[in-house]
Amino acid sequence: LAFTFLINISLIAQKKSNFIRFPSLNSDGSKIAFTFQGDIWVLSSIGSRPERLTIHQAYDAYPQWSKDNKTIAFTSDRFGNNDIFTIPSTGGLPNRITYHSSSDNLNDFANDGSLLFTTSRNFKQVEWDHELETVSSTGGTPMLLLDAIGEMPSKSPNGKFIAFTMGFGRVTREAYHGSANYEIWLYNAEKKSYSKLTDYDGHDIYPRWGDNSTIYYISSKSGKYNIHKVIIDENGKQIGVDNQITGYEDDGIRYFNISKDGSTIVFERQTDIYKLNLSDNSINKVNIEISSDYRFDPTEYKTFTDKIDEYKVSPNGKYSA
Repeated sequence: LAFTFLINISLIAQKKSNFIRFPSLNSDGSKIAFTFQGDIWVLSSIGSRPERLTIHQAYDAYPQWSKDNKTIAFTSDRFGNNDIFTIPSTGGLPNRITYHSSSDNLNDFANDGSLLFTTSRNFKQVEWDHELETVSSTGGTPMLLLDAIGEMPSKSPNGKFIAFTMGFGRVTREAYHGSANYEIWLYNAEKKSYSKLTDYDGHDIYPRWGDNSTIYYISSKSGKYNIHKVIIDENGKQIGVDNQITGYEDDGIRYFNISKDGSTIVFERQTDIYKLNLSDNSINKVNIEISSDYRFDPTEYKTFTDKIDEYKVSPNGKYSA
């Protein structure tokens, strides 16, 4: 006995910032690059119309601005796995930077023009640990960044420290506590030494530099993912106590980025984007209106004759899950 279902999948963009992902600020925080419909977009100013920089059937994500704001680097799976690309911030043809068959996931566009990324090229470990590599934003041969495994690398503005995470859990498990948790570590490039910065049995993720002594990151210490701040001295040792910057108690923050001048944070929560002014910790929602045409038909029809189980029809009979 076979059952046939006709499922209508409608992906309709609203005139509000629904499901915008991976926001990133330019150097002074005036512009936002982000991912929507699998492409990279740029919002030049609040209230203006965003410009679509990429238009490709692949998924383009994790945009990062150069210090001079002329270039945006991003991750894309255009060739079957994630590679790193750059594109002029005003638009143009993307330039492919990495070519390896393993996935390269961009984390930081450093002030010196280098791109820091997570990959599994040569030193993949037994668990889910990755290696950290770096490559010039103009191209060339990628090099091992550190001799330690880890993820989410971020270089301080003066290049003295590299903050990164170590762990092998899933960051989506916000309530996780245990030995697989992510913790933030520092590498001192001058002393060629490592030190652990956070010591919490839950997840501390996405370290970002506000300046050479200030690190912002996401932590679940409060029960939900919120942004925290820690100050370090010239040796990488913590000064004072950790400060929680945001205080969400229902839905936490999924992702954030900070402008290179350290003035502004942009973060992603629920289906919306917010800007956090670090001078007074005020938070404002960014309403991004996108009214561009679709690259693909937003309605997709599929017929299933088998391999369906645990289905449920909605009370009004219009939908199936």
